Amino acid sequence: MGNQLIAFRLSDEEVVLLMQQAYPEENASLTAQRLIRQLLGTQNISPDALTGLLTQVDEFQEQVESVKSFVNGTIDERMEAVDKLVNEAVNQQMNAEQFQMRSRFDELQQRLDKRLQIQRQSYTLASSRNLQSERPTQPVNHSELARRLINPRTGHPYSQSAINRQKNRSDFPKWSEQRDPHQVAWEYKPKDGLFYPLESS
Repeated sequence: MGNQLIAFRLSDEEVVLLMQQAYPEENASLTAQRLIRQLLGTQNISPDALTGLLTQVDEFQEQVESVKSFVNGTIDERMEAVDKLVNEAVNQQMNAEQFQMRSRFDELQQRLDKRLQIQRQSYTLASSRNLQSERPTQPVNHSELARRLINPRTGHPYSQSAINRQKNRSDFPKWSEQRDPHQVAWEYKPKDGLFYPLESS
């Protein structure tokens, strides 16, 4: 490590203060040099030793930077691994909760469908019983007759569209009588679009 010349100017007042610190027969430059070395703590170190010390400091700083870089890289890798594990755990938990919610929803949907089916059957049976409870004396429309007549193949009432297809049959009174719970024969009158019960012969 070589020597470098450092030159700077001081005010007259600063020179007076500097010379108050001077040893006998010591000029301002030597006094400034001695005070700076005292401030740096290098007044008792030989130039060669100081050069070696500075070299060691530089090497130590390089080692510190190398270790710091390694530690930072290791920490980043560990943090990425931890983030990945956390994300996987969160995704698995969310998938499990979604599956449970979907299963519960499907179960509730099945229960609701069964309940609605039972209510529909009860309503259909109640409507059929009300219509079948007594011998009719008044005309009925398509939907009322459909609920009254029972399909012998299925045991359930006909649909309105089925009655609409059968009403123009020439033997409709006999056809309807065979499907009416009280063997009532019905006659369709296009004039008013209603079905009239026929008196039993």
